[in-house]
Amino acid sequence: MYAAGPGVVVFAGEVAGRPVVSIRHKGDLRTTYEPVRAEVTVGRRVTRDTPIGVLEAGHAGCATACLHWGVRREGSSRAKREYLDPLGLLHLSPIRLKPVHL
Repeated sequence: MYAAGPGVVVFAGEVAGRPVVSIRHKGDLRTTYEPVRAEVTVGRRVTRDTPIGVLEAGHAGCATACLHWGVRREGSSRAKREYLDPLGLLHLSPIRLKPVHL
């Protein structure tokens, strides 16, 4: 498992019995990866190419291991946190569909 982008590890441990890694990125963004067993420690600077941990088997609803990935913009208070779509961090090119001629 790799970080979505450069940042600093701010949490590497367990939450409710599941392994979690959280990374703070520029722009007050924080990404969280679960269930990921950390291979990094808190305070470590990471890049997109840095392995941050190993994806483990998830909950009973997952046929195989499935990643729960989130991103939020941190505010100065809990009330100002804004949850965002993490796929926006991937900078994927837009999907273009072409007509099919039958």
